[in-house]
Amino acid sequence: MGTEGTRARSHAHGKRHGRLTVHLLVVTLAVLAVAFAAKFPSPSDATASLPPPAFALSGLAGNNQPRADTTYLRPGTSNQTRDSVSALVARADVSSVRTAGGVSPTSSFSSGVAAAAATSGEQGAGVKPLADIVDPRQPFVLYEAQPGDSASSIASKFEISLRTLLENNSEVSNRDLIQRGQVLVVPRKDGILYKVGFGDTVDNIVGKYDNITASTVVDYKPNGIADPADLKSGAYILLPGATVKPPPPPPPQRPPSGGPITGGGSGPAPGGAGRFHFPLAQWRDVSDPFGTARGGGSYHTGIDLDLYGLHHSNIFSACDGVVTTVEYLTYSYGYHVIVDCGDGWTTLYAHMDQINVSPGQRVSAGTVLGISGLTGFTTGEHLHFEIRLNGAPVNPADYLGF
Repeated sequence: MGTEGTRARSHAHGKRHGRLTVHLLVVTLAVLAVAFAAKFPSPSDATASLPPPAFALSGLAGNNQPRADTTYLRPGTSNQTRDSVSALVARADVSSVRTAGGVSPTSSFSSGVAAAAATSGEQGAGVKPLADIVDPRQPFVLYEAQPGDSASSIASKFEISLRTLLENNSEVSNRDLIQRGQVLVVPRKDGILYKVGFGDTVDNIVGKYDNITASTVVDYKPNGIADPADLKSGAYILLPGATVKPPPPPPPQRPPSGGPITGGGSGPAPGGAGRFHFPLAQWRDVSDPFGTARGGGSYHTGIDLDLYGLHHSNIFSACDGVVTTVEYLTYSYGYHVIVDCGDGWTTLYAHMDQINVSPGQRVSAGTVLGISGLTGFTTGEHLHFEIRLNGAPVNPADYLGF
């Protein structure tokens, strides 16, 4: 009996020793797994806590099926690609041009678009997404003139009429002499490019022009119009096919104002009457009158007041009204302001070096809008001044004694 008892105790001790060994092995494996996971976290969720072991510490088999969200083979975040390289190297002030008309139906899509872009004046086509060339997100492109360019050749290159090019670049005084480096606004289609002003809607914009409807403007995809009654101030929209309204008949002639204008510089020059007042204290002469032919059926839509020797003159509002547009351009009108004078009348003041007002600001006749300068298309310091009635330009000399 003593021998048999000893054997039974030895056998039981051996079984306990074996189970202890298995427990220790399992615990060791679990600790190693935790240490490995801590040192090499999952790339997709490095901060997620580890799941509990899928087995019991008693050594009994558990549910060892892998979880559905196992990420062992998922790529790390460092493998994600960047956006198109065009976002890094393309010039921010140049938009792409619709060139689908130049794509050959027999050539590959990529080579056809590249060829069309090269022949139609597209700048930066080598680094821009093809989608932006074929389906542009802007209704215009800014084109920097090259040696030998003329207004006619640029219009032909972009497949628009000369009139469209000149009406959207009214400060180009000589259509045959385009200086290298001049920047021109080129609409993607024939029509008028319009900058949305304070409080503008599609309906009141189309009312300022002929041959255009609200649905045409909204349906033109590059305009990106979601709500015709809630336009973003400062955005540009194209009015496809629109034309400038013809000027209304001039007002009845007024008696002479009584002598030359001799403004003193501290306020607008005397002599303004009725709705409008002079926008300057003094000027040398009218260097370019209203109506000068530009070619292609376009004409000078304002009056240029020469400021030679009167550098940085104050520019005054010619009417009581609300500032609708403030624009800082280095081409065309340069720094300019538009004031809504009410009853369909607006005034425009261009080529400033400094603007002192903001969109939505209410002004009175004589309020200083800014300081004269040389921004935009100009060969000498002057004020380009416009008066419009329901969108149609009128001769400022018919309303003020220039």
